[in-house]
Amino acid sequence: MNRKSWTLTDVERGVWQESFEVSSRELGLQQGPPWSIRKRTLRGGLADGVEVVEVDNGALAFTVLPTRGMGVWRGAYRELFLGWKAPVRGPVHPGFVNLADRGGLGWLQGFDELIVRCGLDSNGAPCTDTVLDNNGNPAQVALPLHGRIANLPACRLEVEVLPAEEPELAVTGVVEESALFGPSLRLTTRISTVHGSNSLAIEDQVTNLRGVPGELELVYHCNFGPPFLEAGSRLVAPARSVAPRDARAAEGIAGYDRYLAPTPGYVEQVYYYELAADADGRTLAALANAAGDRAVVVRFRRDELPCFTQWKNTAAAGDGYVTGLEPGTNYPNPKPFERGQFRVLRLPPGGSYRTGLVVEVLDSAPAVAAAEREIAALTGGAAPTVHRAPQPGLSPAG
Repeated sequence: MNRKSWTLTDVERGVWQESFEVSSRELGLQQGPPWSIRKRTLRGGLADGVEVVEVDNGALAFTVLPTRGMGVWRGAYRELFLGWKAPVRGPVHPGFVNLADRGGLGWLQGFDELIVRCGLDSNGAPCTDTVLDNNGNPAQVALPLHGRIANLPACRLEVEVLPAEEPELAVTGVVEESALFGPSLRLTTRISTVHGSNSLAIEDQVTNLRGVPGELELVYHCNFGPPFLEAGSRLVAPARSVAPRDARAAEGIAGYDRYLAPTPGYVEQVYYYELAADADGRTLAALANAAGDRAVVVRFRRDELPCFTQWKNTAAAGDGYVTGLEPGTNYPNPKPFERGQFRVLRLPPGGSYRTGLVVEVLDSAPAVAAAEREIAALTGGAAPTVHRAPQPGLSPAG
């Protein structure tokens, strides 16, 4: 079989398909479990008008959201749910999200994805930044929580099937975050999985479309609830150092890597990590359940995503029982602080930045133990430096 591809959206050419489906049966590829890629448009409620692309490789299934910045909504591996149950009944169309609401926290009105990008021009806590206006004069602008990319629709969408003994299924998309006299960035993403595998891969390229240098911040907010998150679950990572973001996180520093059962009234705790990597720059982090027979692993390159953040939100189930494993180019602090620490990337005119990650699901004790050995090998078994208080240079609270 030769490579097969189908363009589902191309705004420039006036192409848009409301629905689409391709499967192993349709292409005459009946070996192994059946696979499929399906595109449809949701109707009703806050999801009205949201386009979804559902990918099922025969073992792992997940949903891509072209309407929401090419994020990954939910998934499942065999019978293990991937994602979390947010208070939001999503996926939410961006038309129902007001980023400026509640002092810049409106992003939370649409937040319920398994994987959502925070960026591209900014991410982190809401803040005021100073930029040059169209006359070249300093001007104050309000930056909302986690930026705009997650609430922008793709202007190009394509699905493809690549030939191999086990075919590769991929969804590619282009999302542009642009404004006259403002940031102008293009995200080109490819989200893929191999037939019958336990993993999905995201490959991203962000390009500065302007004729002057532009800034980039990018955090991958990877969010997991049960069955991987439960009382006694552990974050396993090759940490060289761990520091609390603020006083609230410092309260729980003794158990930063352990999780509670759903706890009414729990207030989020956030920790900033420096991770070890292998000689090629590769690293990983895992969320393992209490029994150690289930885990989700996030793999990435430390030279591309040097900052790793752990978000603990073990609130009551109805309030969003979830944890975030978040590799990024920066820590999710207010942008002016991150710029002052030289963690805001600068792209030259027409310049690009490439990065990505892999999420894999482990469903046996031997597989989880192997991942833990791989992580331990990166540090040589050395214990991390655990800071009891927020650190200067890592957090404004330091």
